[in-house]
Amino acid sequence: MYQHNGPEKNKREPCYCNVCEALMVTGEGAYCDCCGVCADRGCIKPADQKIKCKVISSSDKDPMKHHWVKGNLPLGACCYICVEDCGSEYGLVDWMCCWCQRTVHSQCHIHIDEVCDFGPYRNQMIPPSCVILTKKRNSIRKKLQLRAVKSPGWKNWTPIIVLANRKSGNNDGDIILSLFRRLLNPAQVVDLADHSPEAALEWCSLLGEVRTTVLVAGGDGTVGWVLNAVNKLQLKPGPAVAILPIGTGNDLSRVLGWGKEYHPDFDPVSVLEQVQNAQLVHLDRWNIEVRPYRHLGIYLPVRNMFMYNYLSVGVDAQVTLDFHRARESPFYIISSRLINKMLYLTYGTQQVMEREFRDLDQRLELYLDGVRAELPSIESIVVLNIPSWGAGVDLWNMGADIESVPTQSYSDNKLEVVALYSSFHIAQLQVGLSQPHRVGQASSVQIKLKAMTPVQVDGEPWEQHPADLNITFHNQATLLRYTEEAE
Repeated sequence: MYQHNGPEKNKREPCYCNVCEALMVTGEGAYCDCCGVCADRGCIKPADQKIKCKVISSSDKDPMKHHWVKGNLPLGACCYICVEDCGSEYGLVDWMCCWCQRTVHSQCHIHIDEVCDFGPYRNQMIPPSCVILTKKRNSIRKKLQLRAVKSPGWKNWTPIIVLANRKSGNNDGDIILSLFRRLLNPAQVVDLADHSPEAALEWCSLLGEVRTTVLVAGGDGTVGWVLNAVNKLQLKPGPAVAILPIGTGNDLSRVLGWGKEYHPDFDPVSVLEQVQNAQLVHLDRWNIEVRPYRHLGIYLPVRNMFMYNYLSVGVDAQVTLDFHRARESPFYIISSRLINKMLYLTYGTQQVMEREFRDLDQRLELYLDGVRAELPSIESIVVLNIPSWGAGVDLWNMGADIESVPTQSYSDNKLEVVALYSSFHIAQLQVGLSQPHRVGQASSVQIKLKAMTPVQVDGEPWEQHPADLNITFHNQATLLRYTEEAE
C-alpha cells in the first residue's frame, strides 16, 4: 500500500480524480501536494493503494526514473517533445513528472528518456538516493530520522532547505509549504509548526562541507529565530539564509532585496531562480545584555539575546507591544496584513493623543562607546543595524543634510542611533515629511533605564523594569542578497 506523503488538502481549482477521472469542483476531494495526485472522497483509499507518491528516500542504486502523474497539468503547460500545448484537452489527459516538472502528451510519452535529470533546479534538490534514514519512512507525515545525506556528485550542488510555519499569516505559510513540496524532495520542506529550526538545520550538519541554502518564509521574527539557531549550532560552513517575506514589516527582507510582502500569486520556480542568482553577504549580529537593577530587594536574572535589525525604547516599542497584545487576544480572529496595519495605525494614533512617553530623555541615559549622549525632549530611542525601520523607513539617511551623514552599513560593526520626538513625528517619518534626530554612530551602545519602559528587539516587545541594556558586537550571520542586476 502506498501512503501519500503530503497532508490531505482541498484543491484550489477544478481538477479530475486520478482514480475515477470524474471532474471535481473547487474544494471537493483531496490533493497530495507532493506528487499532485487528486482523488474525490470515495477514491482516497484506492488512490493510496494504487498510485505511488514521491519517495523521499531510496536505496535504489540505478539512475532515478521519471515519476509520471497523469492529468491536471498547470495552465500553459508545453510538451517537452513536440513543444505544443499540453493538458489543454477535456478530461484527465497527458502527463507530468513530479521531479523534473516536465510535461508530455500521451502520444509523445514513449519518445522521452526514462531517466529523470531532476530538471533545471536539480542543484538545489536532494535526490531520494542521497537521503539515508535510520528507519524506512517514506512519508513526511511521520517524523523523519535522518542518519546521513550523501552528495549526488553534481557540480555546483547547493541544496536548499525551505522553512515555513503553516499557521503563519493568512494561510500563506501553508500554501508556500505545499508549492515547494511539489518542486523539491518533500523532506527538504520543513514546517516550523512541527519542528524547531535546530531540528530542521540537522540537514546542514549532515551535509558536512557542502554549503546549504536555507529559505525562510516568514517575518523578521521568524528569520531571527532561524539565525539564532544557526549561531547556536555553530555550523561550518554556515548556511546562507534567503528570505520569502510573509510578515508585516519585513525590514530585513526589504534591505536584502527579497521584497516587502508576500504576493498570493508568487511563482516558487522564480524564487528558486532568484536564490540561485543571489550573492552572499554578511550581517552584523549584536548581543544585547539586559542587566536589571535590584527590584523589591531581589536581583533579577541577566538576559541575553541577539539583534539583527534594530532595538527601540519608548513610544515605538509601546505601539508594537499593544499590537502584540491585541494579536494574542481571543478576539483576534481574522489574520491579515490589512488588519495588522489598521491595528498599528490605531495604537499609533492613541499615543499621539496620550503622549505617555513625553520627556523619555529624563527616564534614561544613553551612552555611545562609553560617552554619555545629550538628548533633546524625545519619546523614543532607536538603535539601527540595517537601513530599514518601521516597514521600510530609512531613518539614518533621511533629510536634506544627507551628504554630511556617515555611511551606514549592516556589516561594518557599527550601530546608528536616532531619537524620535513623538508618535506624530513617527507618522511624519513614515510619509517622508520629517527627519529623525541623529545621535551618532558607535561600536557599543548602553541604555540605562530608570523606570519601567517598553522595549522591542526586531519586532519582539516587552515591558522592562529599570535595567542596563548593553549592546555589543557578537559576530556575523551569512545571508543571501538578491538584486535584479545579479541575473
